[in-house]
Amino acid sequence: MSRTKTHAPVRMFKRKLLAAAIAPLCVAMSTQVVAQNELEEVLITGSYIKSTGTDEASPVEVINNEYIVNSGAFTVGELTAKLAVNSGSENQADSFTSGETQGTSNVNLRGLGLSSTLVLINGRRQANAATLANDGSVFVDTSTIPVAALERIEILKEGAASAYGSDAVAGVVNYILKKDFEGFEINGGYQTTESDSQDTTEASFLAGFGNDSTNFTFAGAIMRQDPLSAGDRPELVDNAISTLGRSFILLGPDEVTSGDYAGTYSPGENVPDPNCSANGGLIIPQASGARCGFFYGPRFNLVNEEERNQLYGNVTHDFSDTLSLTAELGWTKNEVKDNPQSPSYPALSFPLVFPGQAGSPFNVPVVWLGRPLGSDFASPNAPRDSETYRGSLALDGAFTDNWSYNAALTYSSNERDADQPDTQASRLNDALAGVGGPNGDQTFNVFDSSANSQELIDYISVYSKANRKTELLVGDFVISGDLFDMGAGPVGFAAGLQYRDEGYEASWNEVATQTRDADGTLIPADLIFLGGGFPVDEDRQSYAAFAEMQIPVTDSLEVNLAARYENLDTDDSIDPKIAVRWQVADSVVLRASASTAFREPSLSQFNAFETSLQGLQDFNADGTPKGGVVFVRVNSAGNKDLEVETSTNYNLGAIWQPTDNFDIRLDYWRFEYDDVITVESAQGKLQNDPEGEDVIRIAGPGSQLAGVNADYINAASVDTDGLDIAATYVIPTNSMGEFGLNFTGTHFLSYEIPNANGRGTRDVAGFFNHDNFARSIPETKLNLSADWMIGNHTVAAIAYWVDEYETTRTVPADESAKIDSWTTVDLNYSYNMEFSDSAAVFSFGAKNVFDEDPSRVYDAANFSYDPKHHDPRGRIYYARVKYAF
Repeated sequence: MSRTKTHAPVRMFKRKLLAAAIAPLCVAMSTQVVAQNELEEVLITGSYIKSTGTDEASPVEVINNEYIVNSGAFTVGELTAKLAVNSGSENQADSFTSGETQGTSNVNLRGLGLSSTLVLINGRRQANAATLANDGSVFVDTSTIPVAALERIEILKEGAASAYGSDAVAGVVNYILKKDFEGFEINGGYQTTESDSQDTTEASFLAGFGNDSTNFTFAGAIMRQDPLSAGDRPELVDNAISTLGRSFILLGPDEVTSGDYAGTYSPGENVPDPNCSANGGLIIPQASGARCGFFYGPRFNLVNEEERNQLYGNVTHDFSDTLSLTAELGWTKNEVKDNPQSPSYPALSFPLVFPGQAGSPFNVPVVWLGRPLGSDFASPNAPRDSETYRGSLALDGAFTDNWSYNAALTYSSNERDADQPDTQASRLNDALAGVGGPNGDQTFNVFDSSANSQELIDYISVYSKANRKTELLVGDFVISGDLFDMGAGPVGFAAGLQYRDEGYEASWNEVATQTRDADGTLIPADLIFLGGGFPVDEDRQSYAAFAEMQIPVTDSLEVNLAARYENLDTDDSIDPKIAVRWQVADSVVLRASASTAFREPSLSQFNAFETSLQGLQDFNADGTPKGGVVFVRVNSAGNKDLEVETSTNYNLGAIWQPTDNFDIRLDYWRFEYDDVITVESAQGKLQNDPEGEDVIRIAGPGSQLAGVNADYINAASVDTDGLDIAATYVIPTNSMGEFGLNFTGTHFLSYEIPNANGRGTRDVAGFFNHDNFARSIPETKLNLSADWMIGNHTVAAIAYWVDEYETTRTVPADESAKIDSWTTVDLNYSYNMEFSDSAAVFSFGAKNVFDEDPSRVYDAANFSYDPKHHDPRGRIYYARVKYAF
């Protein structure tokens, strides 16, 4: 099977690179095995050939355990959010632009998309989270990784399809957990925000024991997180206002002589709830009359109430000097307990109410612009419940002193329940007609909420309940060893096979399930706002074969060649890679690599039909803005015709190490990424064609916007390049202790995507990107850490800087398109108290010690900051204690 569409430059590059990779492999496989290992060797992320760890042909960044401890991070999301190479991930609660992913965390290398970063645990694949981001991305939920058992993080900052297959377009993040641990540790931690006491507590244990042949390691952790309401930070939600509170448009002239609505009205006039302000609403002037708006921002959370429970364990057993077994099991249950929402959503059918109906005081028909439950009602919750399992069994053996093998079988799954409050459309219509309620005799009054009984409110109020599950079974077999000796050393070789079986299921409760009639026409869910979803139950298999060779051409020049063939359920792919490391001087190394990578559409992107809520700015046919931003349905349909994403990746780098204690690494990288899969930008689609066939409007005065249909598509291409810089400086232990300094930074030179009209491209680096498939992309992000250890004392500091960027939205006169740069500094102090047979470590710290507010973003009706790059919590204090014996 071959791809239905392959770009000519990519095809030509692959042929040349594949020829370079295969020729020496074929010669090498016919050569007698004679090499001997002389140094202890390990696997480094990005290669299946063991090395001494000094080979740096590919750019790998390691986040060690010391940094993890000094960061004071309570979650994996906190760690990855501050990586310079990470841009546009979702690690914070955000009901407005990432409501479906709340309670999860993820990684987004180079800003190329959540789906384009391959996440591994102990070098093995993990099932994707059973939820989708607003842009249709799939991702591994990194919140399921237990910090208590985390040893280090290895980040390969280039495409790695030749080693790992699909998804490794932007790179690989490998979370490596502890094993062969001996002893027992218990940990407790507490942190709180300075301004409003948003608290987080945690407790964990780590235990290990064994003998000469067998070792058991166990870890467990619990975390309890209190909520932080946006109402406590009103400056972050001051634009989160809906024009759909409780208002009406008259379809003719009228005069009401008594009651709250008394007055004289003209045709087409907007009439707000007379008690709007008293009920907590906002009066919003219109060209004719005014509307009662709904200030929903303070009702939502900046931090949700969460409970997380985790267990992890592994066992290693040596049957002999040449055969060992490793088994691991992991379980995580994460619950978002509150997640408050609006009391109800607007009725997007914008019902026509006739005189005498639904409590109408008017003598002419009116259009109802509003929600059944408005500002005078409490917020219901939208809880999330996620459960993850992981099990792996691996066998390591040796054929000879020179050749070894690894066989592994890994299973993982994620199941997620998400509840979202809404109003049942059929019951509301009945209640508006006076035949609602359990006995069919009640009328819902849309003009005076106090006239509605709780029984009737309960009758029309429902929950959309979604259950989604992903599963992944992976079988790996790899052999590795030395093929033959060259003058500069042995030629390393690795080859292997991989089998993957993955599944995706999605279902909804009856009221939220979409169906099709006899003609195949989609029947919407019986809800006034949410779209529900269409049931999915799909699975697929893939097979891969790969080979890799490491050739010491001379004492100073090393070449790594690799190629992988992947047979997919819908396609196939061959992806080669070449990497070169040249030791030009004792202190200088030059490196270069080139490869191709690919990503197969996920099962959900092929098959899902789901609805998200997005705040959209409507437009008139002449391109001028129409009203304010309103939250409406965006229906995202899976696409069976999606093509495989492809990319060609390059890296050029230099390493300068003038002393054993100091080194600088500089890399230029480039990604040419084609057929990127995303959901069409609903905002861009609406702006380009306000009357298009996929724009859903309700006929009547004003042609009200109700939703947008946005399909999954291959969104042309992304061409991006930039620079990575890293430096490490260590002053060895002396009378003043030991001092270490580490610096990393990433800078985008460009990030070019096609223009919306299909003609030409535009560079979106340095922009907020509200109207295209790219996420917000600050041009530069920096991370600087320093630590000083003297005696039993350790002091550490971490500074994090995000460059300024700007929005292309039309901003009001009192707002700015500029999004200021943002800097935070974290401090940690630890004291190690030793006893005769045990030790205790006491840690105290502060995050964002200068209490830097998140940079202001004018994003219309969304949060007034960027949750993908900034933290709203302000200064945070924490304390930890660890006792080991």
